[in-house]
Amino acid sequence: MKLPKNEMETILNGIQDFILIISPDRVILETNDAFLKHMDYQRENVIGRKCYEVFKEMTRSSSNCHEKCPLEAVIREKHYCRAELTRLGSDGKPRYTELAIFPIWEKKGKISKFIEISRDITQRKSDEKQTQDYLMRMVEERTRQLKESHERLLHQDKMASLGKLSSSVVHEINNPVAGILNLVMLSQRILKEDEIRQPELDLFAQYLGLMETETRRIGRIVGNLLTFARQSKVEFVRFDLNELIEQTLLLNSNLLKLNRIRVIEELENNLPLICGSEDQIKQVIMNLISNAVESMSGATKKRLAIKTFRKESGKTVGIEIIDTGAGIPPEMMSKIFEPFYTTKRKGKGVGLGLSVVYGIIKEHGGQIYVDSTPEKGTSFSITLFEEPLQEKKNTDPSRA
Repeated sequence: MKLPKNEMETILNGIQDFILIISPDRVILETNDAFLKHMDYQRENVIGRKCYEVFKEMTRSSSNCHEKCPLEAVIREKHYCRAELTRLGSDGKPRYTELAIFPIWEKKGKISKFIEISRDITQRKSDEKQTQDYLMRMVEERTRQLKESHERLLHQDKMASLGKLSSSVVHEINNPVAGILNLVMLSQRILKEDEIRQPELDLFAQYLGLMETETRRIGRIVGNLLTFARQSKVEFVRFDLNELIEQTLLLNSNLLKLNRIRVIEELENNLPLICGSEDQIKQVIMNLISNAVESMSGATKKRLAIKTFRKESGKTVGIEIIDTGAGIPPEMMSKIFEPFYTTKRKGKGVGLGLSVVYGIIKEHGGQIYVDSTPEKGTSFSITLFEEPLQEKKNTDPSRA
């Protein structure tokens, strides 16, 4: 039953959404008061005009109707269409519109008219944009805070390691200093003799050579210690991993000697240079050696193996650090990379070491795995890249 015209108008005008009835050739046949009020038009300015004329889209410079005309989509798909368009409002400014267009079919299968139901979502879009901008600012601020926290953790962990090293290095330096002092005294005794013969001169030259060797050794130890302590800018460079390991072992030589730990080095010759931060990778190796030493404090056999090798798959280099220490209980394996989690006795550590190691390897786009058997030992395996990565891969401790 067809409704009287005044009843149809009453129904249309009672709807708050914007309604248009459009002919197949784009002429507006009917509309409701909500649309007229929104567009600030009189009925005679709308009825009988083309839809794109009413929306001031003669040039379509400020609209995207020409890109995805919903009427065309309805004709093509033979089905109703939903779309989001940018249309000009009564003030001439673009406004976002959410709409649905339904086709009305004749008996012969042709479209007699279209019914467009739309609503202005500009405010909603504005609110969403503000919310998105706010969330982006929050994310950026949180990222900045996390970066600062990460840098503080790195520095705190480095200072803790530096404290341990300093006490060890004092003993390491005392030995060559005492040796140099003895050689100086012997040289002075030779110089006091009335007649210096060739054997004494040869001995004197030998003493000078030994003093030079020991002095250079002290210089290397102090230089490595200063390099490790320096708060340097993180800069990725290409460096020799084997050489870096040798420097780190030299710094820890007295610590390893005092704990009677046998070091086994299996460093592959002609290892390709890797790309990364020398300072940070040194900190990784320092932490793993320190952990290994502490884990072997009660072990009968104390062996620390350090291996380097080039991996066949991809341009990667591997490091493996294996100890014969106490190992890690299975229930703790999933937590060892968490900040402030430690398996050490109270007062022996704050649980920063492995979380820092994990963070550094992740920042380098590398991978770190751990395998451990209680009372038998632990093995840490690290993969690093020869070339800097465009997209850094995630470090995966899931095999831990």
